[in-house]
Amino acid sequence: MARALLTIDEGGKSRKAELNCEGTIIGRSPRCDIVIDSKDVSREHVRVFQDPFGRWIFEDLGSSNGTFVNGRRINACAVLPGEQVVVGPISLSISGPSDHQVEADASVQGTNIIVEDFETEIISGRGGTAQVSMKPCPDQLDAITERLSQLTNSSTLYPEVCKRLAWMPKAVAAVLRVPGKGESLPKTPNVLACHFGQSADDTIAQISSGAYPSHLAFRVSHRVLDEVRSSGEAIMAKSIYSSDIEVTVTVVDEHSPRAAICTPLGDTAETVDLLYLDIPIGGGRVSPEETFAFVAAVAEKVASVRQSLTPIHIKAERSSLDHELSLAQQIQARLAPVVPAGLAGFEAAVRYKPVIWVGGDYCDLWKMDKRRLAFAIGHIEGKGLQAAMAISELRTLLRTTMFFSSAPGAAAGHVSSHLAGSSLEGISASLFLGLLDVASGEIKYVNAGHTAPLIVHSGSRIRPLGESSDGVLGGAAASYREDTTTLPDGAAMVICSAGVGKTMSATGEQFGEKRLMHLLKTVSGRGAEKIADSVLHAVADFQKPLAQQDDITTVVFVKR
Repeated sequence: MARALLTIDEGGKSRKAELNCEGTIIGRSPRCDIVIDSKDVSREHVRVFQDPFGRWIFEDLGSSNGTFVNGRRINACAVLPGEQVVVGPISLSISGPSDHQVEADASVQGTNIIVEDFETEIISGRGGTAQVSMKPCPDQLDAITERLSQLTNSSTLYPEVCKRLAWMPKAVAAVLRVPGKGESLPKTPNVLACHFGQSADDTIAQISSGAYPSHLAFRVSHRVLDEVRSSGEAIMAKSIYSSDIEVTVTVVDEHSPRAAICTPLGDTAETVDLLYLDIPIGGGRVSPEETFAFVAAVAEKVASVRQSLTPIHIKAERSSLDHELSLAQQIQARLAPVVPAGLAGFEAAVRYKPVIWVGGDYCDLWKMDKRRLAFAIGHIEGKGLQAAMAISELRTLLRTTMFFSSAPGAAAGHVSSHLAGSSLEGISASLFLGLLDVASGEIKYVNAGHTAPLIVHSGSRIRPLGESSDGVLGGAAASYREDTTTLPDGAAMVICSAGVGKTMSATGEQFGEKRLMHLLKTVSGRGAEKIADSVLHAVADFQKPLAQQDDITTVVFVKR
C-alpha cells in the first residue's frame, strides 16, 4: 500500500510529513515518528495506519485530551483525504490522490486495436486552437457538459464520453491508458472505453452479442500517442495508412482521408489516460480544426468531472464498507466473552482485542452446571461481516451441541460436519474446546488445528499441552481425538490465539512462542488477570509503531 503525506497545521504554521501505511505514531515523546511539542498532546497520542481495505485509520492511544474527527472524540476512525483531525492544538489532514484511476469498461474486452508506426502528418497542435471558433458545436458541448454533470460514478465517465464523441458513421472514439513519461509504450495500450460510429449493421451486431463485434477494429498511431504523452497537450494528425497488415475494418475506411485527435485526460503517478478520436475529414460542415477545438474542450470537461467524482467515489466506497463493518462490530460486541461467576478454586481472565476492521477470533466461556465450565477459543479465516456471522453461527452450534453431548471430541465432530455444509461457503475454523471440572481441576479437551495452550507450573516450568494433530473444523477431518489433563494447584493454563505469536515488530520479527514462554516465566505465580494483562501489554509494546495486525485473544485459568 502506498505512502501518503500528512499536513500538520499548528499556530498558523504548516508542515508535511510522510506516513507509513503500516503505522506512524504521533505524540510528544521524542521517540514518536512525528513529534508534537505541546503539553496538550500525550507522549504517545495517536497512531495512523492503513487498513486492509485501503482506508487511513486514526487510532487514539489512550490520550488524556483525546483525538477528534469532525468534532467527535474517537477511539479509532477511518478518515478521508482532506478531513480534519484535531489533536490538542494542532489540525491534521491526509493529502488525497491527485486523481482517481478509472476502471476499464467491461464491454471493451474484445475490442480489436492495432498500434502502428504509420506515417502521420501533424496538422494541429500546441496553440493551434487559439483562434478557432467554437460556434459550430455549442449545442453538442452543452449537451455533453450537462450529461457529465449528472454522473455519480467514475466508471460511467469514459464510456459516456466515447459514445457522445463518436456520433458520426465510421468514427471511433476510445480512451487508452499508457504508462507515464519515461516508460516504454506497450505494443497494445489498455483500452478503457471505446465506441464506434454506428451504422445499421454494427448496431444490430452489438445488440445481439452484448459487446462490439470482433471484426470491428481501429488503428492507433504510436507517434501520436507518444507525442501527446510527452508534451501533455492535445494534437491532431492526418492519418496516412501504409501498413501491410491485413485487417477487416468495417468502420474505418483506410483509403479516405482521416484525422486522429488525441488529448490527455489527466494522469496519476504511473499512468496517463488519453482520449483518442479517429474520424473521416473533408466534405463535412465542421472543419477538422473546429472538431479539434471541440474535442479539446470536451477533454477539459472530462478531466474536471474526473477530479470531482474522485471524492464521491471514495465516500461511496467508504460508506458501504463502514456500514458493513459496523454491523459486524455490533455482532462481535454481543458475542464478547465474559467470565462466569462462581468458579470456586479457580481464577479466570479473558483478554479479547479484535482488530479495528473486525477479525475472526472466537472466544466463549459458559457454565454447563455448578462444577463444569465449557470454554472455547478459535479463529475463523476472514474479516468483516462474513467472519462475524460465522463466529455467531459457531457460538450457537457449540453451545447447543455441548448441551446434548458434553464430550468435547464428539461435539467438535458434530460442529465440523455442520460447518462443512453451512450456507457460509468455505468457512473453516481452528478451535481449542475444553471442559473444566472446577472441583478436581480435570480438563477434557480437543484441539482442532489451534495453537497449543501452555501450562505454567508454580516453579516457572512451562510445557505445551499436547499439540494440534487434528484438522480444523469444517475441513476433511471426520473425528477429533479427546484428551484429558489435570491442572495442579498453583499452576496456570494460558491459551492464546495465533495472532499473539504472529504479531510482527517494525523490523519484521515475530513475537513467537519462545518470547511468550519467557514472558510467562516472569509472571509465574501471579493471578489470572495480571498474567492476561502482561501478555496483552507485551504484544502491544512489541509491535510499535505498527498497528495491530490480527485479533489478539488470551484466556488464562489459575488453580488455587
